[in-house]
Amino acid sequence: MRAPTAGPSASAPRSRSRWQLALMVAVVVSVFALLAAARLEPLAGDLAINMAPAPPEAVASRIAVVVVTEETLAAFPYRSPIDRGFLAALIDRLDAAGVRAVGIDILVDQPSDPAKDAAFFAAMDRARAPITLALATSADGLTERQGAYIERHVLPRRHGLIALGRDEIDGVVRHLPKPGDNGGTRHPTFATSIAGAAGITPDNTAGSSRILYSARQAAEPDAPAVPFSVYPAHVVSLLPDDWLSGKYVLVGTDLPTIDRHPTPFVTGQGSEAGTIPGVIIHAHILAQQLAGLSLPVAPPAMRIAITGIAALFAACLFLLPWPPRWLTLCLALALAAWAGTCLWLVGTGSLLPPLVAPPLAALAAAALMSVSRWQAERSERAFLRLAFSRYVSPPVVARIASGRLALALGGEKRRVTYIFTDLEGFTSLSEKLPPGELADILNPYLDEMCRLMTEHGATIDKIIGDAVVGFFGAPDDDPEQETHAVALSLALDTFAQGYRQQMAARGLSLGATRIGLHCGEAVIGNFGGSRFFDYTGIGDTVNTAARLEGANRFLGTRVLMSETVAAGNTGHPVRPAAELVLKGRSTPLPCHVPLGPDEDAEDGASVDSYRNAYQLMAAGDPTALAAFEAVLRQRPDDPLARLHVKRLHDGERGATLVLEGK
Repeated sequence: MRAPTAGPSASAPRSRSRWQLALMVAVVVSVFALLAAARLEPLAGDLAINMAPAPPEAVASRIAVVVVTEETLAAFPYRSPIDRGFLAALIDRLDAAGVRAVGIDILVDQPSDPAKDAAFFAAMDRARAPITLALATSADGLTERQGAYIERHVLPRRHGLIALGRDEIDGVVRHLPKPGDNGGTRHPTFATSIAGAAGITPDNTAGSSRILYSARQAAEPDAPAVPFSVYPAHVVSLLPDDWLSGKYVLVGTDLPTIDRHPTPFVTGQGSEAGTIPGVIIHAHILAQQLAGLSLPVAPPAMRIAITGIAALFAACLFLLPWPPRWLTLCLALALAAWAGTCLWLVGTGSLLPPLVAPPLAALAAAALMSVSRWQAERSERAFLRLAFSRYVSPPVVARIASGRLALALGGEKRRVTYIFTDLEGFTSLSEKLPPGELADILNPYLDEMCRLMTEHGATIDKIIGDAVVGFFGAPDDDPEQETHAVALSLALDTFAQGYRQQMAARGLSLGATRIGLHCGEAVIGNFGGSRFFDYTGIGDTVNTAARLEGANRFLGTRVLMSETVAAGNTGHPVRPAAELVLKGRSTPLPCHVPLGPDEDAEDGASVDSYRNAYQLMAAGDPTALAAFEAVLRQRPDDPLARLHVKRLHDGERGATLVLEGK
């Protein structure tokens, strides 16, 4: 059976094309995943920081927040700027209570009442505790006049940048602010400047890092809003000193529309609960820096690399010829391992890796490769159906195409029953007929021969001119292959004899179709070159079947089978023909001729007489000649009886015949 295929020299290009496909898929899905995850990645990080190490309560308890509220402003003659005389008194009160440091998260960028301004700056300058002023720059939208005022009064004193960076995607404050430059001078951030009062200089210049908001607030919505002590500014004068002593105090506002920012709590608690005053955010940052904690965010290059690796891994994984369930399991295990790695990295505060893009890329790559694999398998199944549909029965084609019946590339040893057919004298006839008429005779003959073979479950090996070769037992096992082969041989013989009569009615003389059958081991598989292969058999079994087909010419029979076929045949009676020493063999092979149902019923007596005569001949009994002559009188057209009568007349003994020809 011959069909086009890619041979060994074509396998390397095909393998390269598959790897190229995997690489292309990895690149495409990586870009897709990075773009699609741009909005989801921050939200996933918001949930993940709940597992990051948060500043311990011992650190949070060292921070207090003093806020100017609406009640505080109600006591002032004006709302803005905040009364600096009140702020001066607040600084004196905090300093007297023995605070560790004070941060004023209220921008002093313009003059107010001169006396109150003088009192405010005087209170700062005489305080024993370090006081940090809020700093803003032109990058924050200050006017030239505001910048000049800050340069005169804020820059000469301890200060820190108060700007909180918001994500461009959703405006949420997630990352630690970075130090900034103003006029060639590098300024620390607000919390860094306050922490510097305790001799702590955190490194927040090496890349983006997450703000570690209190995990308790995110996990327990009913818990206090912040882990710090928060006091309204107008009641600070009434507080006991030990409530403030030794603490870092941040002073800011808690007003409905001023200096409020969305935080990661928006993800879990909604916009109202997740929006908090800027001074509280600075308190979180200060607690993080005092505790020496950080959660670096994977830089863009790392995110791209990890996403690409995940996509390439999944794409290459789905190149493997494993069952889909195993591929899916491996992918699930890989994703679970990545999730575990992410939990460990976040839990130890080592890194906030990309949480969405890599698994998204892996899943997308797996999906695309699965579709590609499905299309390839669909094309392969279509190829197999096309290649085998004309040569084996439809059920076998279905099993091959579904993958339930595998074909062993390169060959495997199997027990098969081979059947050879040949149309006697057709070569000479073909030399006398024009091509068109020759095709009109041969094509219907071959078409019906092939149909009968596939109908009986045989695999067609090849068609050579007018000869058709087939076998049972491959690619599908057939435990009753001998019986099926004998049934096929009888069907082929019946058709061939009927076709001879049809051609005789047209004035054309066709020879008999000779059929040979043998059962044994042969190497069955795909054999051929780089462009075509034959699914065929190699071995002595094949050669023997071919010899038996040719032996019909010497015996005068049309169908001849070996002892191995006759022994396994259970559905059709047979009679012995001879023990043949075929060309290339040294030992005789017992051979038999099948009997059709009509022949066995109508000529039962002659068949029994023949079997008895054959036994006598095989035993060397001299009465065998008379027994065979009696068979000829019963059935004058019996070619085997005629053959043995002639042999015995010529002085031969026994049932062994030596054949020198094919």
